Amino acid sequence: MRKHRDGEAGLRERRLKRVLLPVAAAASAAGTIAVTGAPADNDDNADQLVEVVVSVGTRVRTRTAADTAVPVDVFNREQVESINSSDLVDVLNAIVPSFSVRREPISDGASFIRPTHLRGLDTHHTLVLVDGKRWHRAALMRLGGFGAHGPDVGSIPAIAIDSVEVLRDGAAAQYGSDAIAGVINFKLKTDASGWHLRTRLGGYTQGDGEEATLEGGIGLPLGDAGYLNVGVQASDSAPTSRSEPYDIAIAGSGITPLGATASQATVNGVTYYGPDAFTFSYSPSGDIVQALPGSDGIPDDLDTRFADNFRRIGGDRDFESPAQIWGQPDRRQANVVVNAALPLAAFELYGFATYATKDQTGGFFYRRPGVSQLLPVRLADGSIYDPRTSLYPSGFTPQFSGDVVDQAILGGVRGERANGFMFDFSASRGADEIRYRIANTMNPSMGPETPTRFRPGNLVNSEMAVNADFAWPWEIGLPSPVNVAFGMEYRDEIYRIEAGDRPSYEVGPFGRPDPFNFEITQAEVDADPDDDITAIECRIPRFESIGSLCPAGDPINNTLPIGSNGFPGYPPAFSSELHRDSQAVYVDLEGELTLRWLANVAVRYESFSDFGDVGIWKLASRYKATDNVNLRASLGTGFRAPTPGQLATTNVSTRIDPNGFPRAEGVFPSTHPAAALFGGQPLDPERSRSWTLGLATTPFERFTLTADLYRIRLDDRIVLSSQFAVGPDEAASLARLGVPGANDIAQVRFFTNDVQTETSGIDLVASWAFDSSLGSTTLNAAFNVNRTRILDRGRFVDAEAEHDVEKGVPATRGAITLVHGIGRFDLLLRARYYGEYKNALNASLETVQTFGREVMVDVELTRIWREKFALKAGVQNVFDNYPDRGEFEVCCGRIYRSDSVTPWQGTLIYLQASWSSG
Repeated sequence: MRKHRDGEAGLRERRLKRVLLPVAAAASAAGTIAVTGAPADNDDNADQLVEVVVSVGTRVRTRTAADTAVPVDVFNREQVESINSSDLVDVLNAIVPSFSVRREPISDGASFIRPTHLRGLDTHHTLVLVDGKRWHRAALMRLGGFGAHGPDVGSIPAIAIDSVEVLRDGAAAQYGSDAIAGVINFKLKTDASGWHLRTRLGGYTQGDGEEATLEGGIGLPLGDAGYLNVGVQASDSAPTSRSEPYDIAIAGSGITPLGATASQATVNGVTYYGPDAFTFSYSPSGDIVQALPGSDGIPDDLDTRFADNFRRIGGDRDFESPAQIWGQPDRRQANVVVNAALPLAAFELYGFATYATKDQTGGFFYRRPGVSQLLPVRLADGSIYDPRTSLYPSGFTPQFSGDVVDQAILGGVRGERANGFMFDFSASRGADEIRYRIANTMNPSMGPETPTRFRPGNLVNSEMAVNADFAWPWEIGLPSPVNVAFGMEYRDEIYRIEAGDRPSYEVGPFGRPDPFNFEITQAEVDADPDDDITAIECRIPRFESIGSLCPAGDPINNTLPIGSNGFPGYPPAFSSELHRDSQAVYVDLEGELTLRWLANVAVRYESFSDFGDVGIWKLASRYKATDNVNLRASLGTGFRAPTPGQLATTNVSTRIDPNGFPRAEGVFPSTHPAAALFGGQPLDPERSRSWTLGLATTPFERFTLTADLYRIRLDDRIVLSSQFAVGPDEAASLARLGVPGANDIAQVRFFTNDVQTETSGIDLVASWAFDSSLGSTTLNAAFNVNRTRILDRGRFVDAEAEHDVEKGVPATRGAITLVHGIGRFDLLLRARYYGEYKNALNASLETVQTFGREVMVDVELTRIWREKFALKAGVQNVFDNYPDRGEFEVCCGRIYRSDSVTPWQGTLIYLQASWSSG
């Protein structure tokens, strides 16, 4: 059991660990001798390093970063806790240069479970482990970019983490499918005593985004040598708005209301009739766009009530809440982690359980008056119903919410025999569920009967795994025993789409024109030959006109969208459950062939119930060229089957076209008839080939430098297709296929194996620790240069997608961090660098915007009292830097591209207080 010391000696010990642990992994990788345990009280220990034992990239339990054949970064609990955020995704984004995350407002579920990237590849190309065990995927299937289906890292609270290990190397042969870009392993705290309480308050200087977080952790003894560690986090984050008022000129796409009113009028050869008067809206070309009664109580674009309401929503710059908001969502979350182990006579029982719940709400696109969702209709009694009169006089902005529930439990038994044989049996289950809600919206096809709140449905992803792992030290006369690791795994995966409430997908009567048959058809005329009527007749009171249809501008002719607007619910036809199971066996050999040469060989065989069998392999080696220089390299293959979510996802949601009009986009499984209509085919697995080549050196005392080149090729990469436009013929085909809401779908996408890519780059990490009369200082610098090239693409991915994948994210990212301690004060300075990138408007590539480089500076000052209490004040992005404003694809109040890797929230200030048992 560790005991903390009070006074200057204890403070020095704590600061020494905080200063040296960040450089320990890199320093030991270069061959520096490290010592374990707490340093003694004498000053000589300031020149020694704490040894960092790693558990990824190797299956040798005592292997340190000094000995691994592949690059592994280790971030200790102090580094994790130094980032002011209740979202672990933001923590990783700040401390891991090759890791990135985007803030994606108005992006359906991706606004709540944000997609991440390691080495530029998608979320599902990084394997996430918790204490060395595979973490389950989230329920969200991201439907932006190339599409991604990975874990929700944000469901793990930072207070429960002891360290984070990042393996920057392909490791599918060692750990299984998904470990193509690398592996992130979260090691949970194992303290058997002590407690820690921390509270944080923060907010942005623009006056929003206030966040309050309360975290607590406690370690308790379990038996004589076991532990029970509990971490709890609760936070409340207010939304932000980095928006400008919705530009009504953009919203109208050049449509200018003209004040022509009359009881009847003829425009472009079409006669419009009205009981009192009509107000007409014309396009710039002179074509009529809309004819709405003006003096019968229905507001129009010239009515002062519209202008007043629009300003109330936020159309005026003096208002704080624009009609459409771009920023982070409103979020409340609670997380609990319990980690325990109990040694018994011949083995140890162990396990952990996690539970996280998040309630998040964000906005969708603003529906301005005049769009199809707000058109008037004729009711059964012939009267006019106009939602702008009784429901949304100035349009509406749907509010989209998601209740995310993530839970996992794992239990196991492990032990070691006298001959060094080790065994580890475990079973786990993890599940993630998103329960969608949408409010301040409507199902237009239901007319006046529409609710304004809906439950569009749920997404559920659950996984179960059983593992048996073994290791045995094989003595064959080499400098050290060969570690023979082998094992097997059984996995069961289920992805489920649950139908929403009926009103969210109901096809109301106004989903087609003239639902009450106000027009006498020719068939009716022919059925009564004695009638004097000889042509089609309109039978609306005060609109009768023998021998003609109802007036072309009459609401009877309007067809309204179907489903809860913004996110139509999942109808029973879209609900589904996909089940998969798989088995795997592996063998992993690692040993020192000479005193300087370490070699590792791993092979893995996997069998999937829906994709057959596959075998993959990996070779890795480390050679000590000198006592201060290590050379390392790896070569291997990988395999990733399509996730159940990629195979099953069916989704219809609203996108905004370049002219500001809402359009429905349908995403269908590749085997769905709607996808087959555009050439969709069954998916195949992805296959990868990768290599790394690295150098780690200590050119002088307490300075380390590592550099690792890498290249990852992905064949048959699974991506979302570009959009296929749905014309009248395609819409008719979709309707014949029974696709719900076929008449409203403007474009279709589906997953496809249409791309071969190559991702290459270099990771550079340098660390320097030194003392002076002014205190102890450590300086860390980490940079990642990464590029992805599309080697080949088929007809389902267009030139715009290719351009944005290759050039749409910064090729260079980095961070330089200085931590200086003097007396009872610690000062942290961090500079984060984001390189330039480019974005294309469309597939012609004629319009391309270049976004410049950005540097953001963070400052943090900590005051410590007697090792028990610390007060921290900090500012992130001190100089309030933002990425360049977007020149296109930023309509509707958006200022910055919301998919920008460069943060665009501005300056954050925070205050943190922490107490511990000492």
